[in-house]
Amino acid sequence: MKVTVSPDAREYITTEGRYLRARHPGAARQFLDDVKKLRQALSQFPEMGRQTDEMPAPGVLRFVMGSYLVDYEVGEDEVVILKMRHGRQRPPSVEIEDDFDYEDDASRRFDGP
Repeated sequence: MKVTVSPDAREYITTEGRYLRARHPGAARQFLDDVKKLRQALSQFPEMGRQTDEMPAPGVLRFVMGSYLVDYEVGEDEVVILKMRHGRQRPPSVEIEDDFDYEDDASRRFDGP
């Protein structure tokens, strides 16, 4: 099965690789090698991750790769790595307002007869 990496995940991998390379080149090599191995594993075992309550999107699986959390989606003939982050990083916040379509506009109010 084909495994692709979303632009967001690709940017994170690049940024993390540069960060690690500047501080510990061996850790950077290990990180990039782990990403490569993960892609190979996902191509053979796309369901190896698990669903998590932290992910609001149905069908998204998470795999723990050492200290990193990898969120991905399995399609009919493709696995897409959507997001990646270090486990110590705060998860992205998803805020959905209960009444997002409500507008408090005085010109639209009906005050009755």
